Amino acid sequence: MQRVRLDTVHAHILLSDKAACDHGLRLLDQTAEAALTGGLTHQLHSIQAIRRSFEEADLRPARPKSRLIV
Repeated sequence: MQRVRLDTVHAHILLSDKAACDHGLRLLDQTAEAALTGGLTHQLHSIQAIRRSFEEADLRPARPKSRLIV
């Protein structure tokens, strides 16, 4: 349970950094899987809430548009 808690906090911190948010999302996914496997439903709900908040705020940096002209 401690690993799930620590990884959840770590992912949450990474989501606040635009340069690291993709890594934060991957870590959040891995942590959600661990929580589900371990039956840690409270932690899983917290992880889902963090992801939902992030996605609603859409804090990811804008991707550069392709300069490819078709």
